[in-house]
Amino acid sequence: MPAVDVLRRRISVTEGQLELLRLYARGHLTQLSDDMAALRSAGLITASDAVHRLVAELLAAMSHPLLEVRIATTSERGSAVSHLVARADELWYTDPWPGADADDDVVFAKDELPQMLWIVARLAGLRRTAQPDAAPPVEATAGTMGSLLAAFSADTGGTWDLARAVAMARADDLLGMRSPQQRERLIGVLGTLEGTWRITCAWGAETRHSRVLEVWDCGPSGFWVRTPQGGLELPEQIDPEATTALVPTSGEGVWRALERLLPSPALAGMRDERPLLPRT
Repeated sequence: MPAVDVLRRRISVTEGQLELLRLYARGHLTQLSDDMAALRSAGLITASDAVHRLVAELLAAMSHPLLEVRIATTSERGSAVSHLVARADELWYTDPWPGADADDDVVFAKDELPQMLWIVARLAGLRRTAQPDAAPPVEATAGTMGSLLAAFSADTGGTWDLARAVAMARADDLLGMRSPQQRERLIGVLGTLEGTWRITCAWGAETRHSRVLEVWDCGPSGFWVRTPQGGLELPEQIDPEATTALVPTSGEGVWRALERLLPSPALAGMRDERPLLPRT
């Protein structure tokens, strides 16, 4: 059901309802359909036939963002993609449930720019962890890493444990001529993998600047950050033979990586002179 929460600065709509609001705000819809009547009843369209001020602010931020962040996660509960857009000194973000359908309601929440790092960390699932003891980086080719993650993204018709078993079996085949130590380390990481996240940050005119952070969450075995981090490459632009590594990293280290991922206010062209990122 569509809803607006002025106190907590939240809007709940489906993607289809948001598109209707966008068209209505631009004057492309002159007659109120049944769907539009529901939006009026929920307060998203006011008695004066204007979109609610929070809706107008959300549409403006989505149409002309100065910065966009995409947080894609995969876990035993399924996949989820959170979006964050920043404009001036404000931001909007979504926090969907894993495995949500395209027709489900999406909650858009408004917050302030200095909270960005905390919000991104929460959406990804960052927590305090120690760096794994005496754990060296695990190396493999970009093609191997991609194939292993595909096993978790594919529909295996079973549980996360089954997907993990498929990935571990595939790892033994894909690693080929890698040293026995590397094979053992990578299979060990896969054996404790609880989820993955890929955070993409883009900004500037037509969001031409970008940074990416990829992390494997291995639960009690800690976080493993994939290096080197790339940009917004298309699949055909990635060299499958390029060497990549999973580096064991503490929760604090991942926090610092998030700090490096997000640009400064000056770089993003934002007006707010306060520090963008909270310091700990």
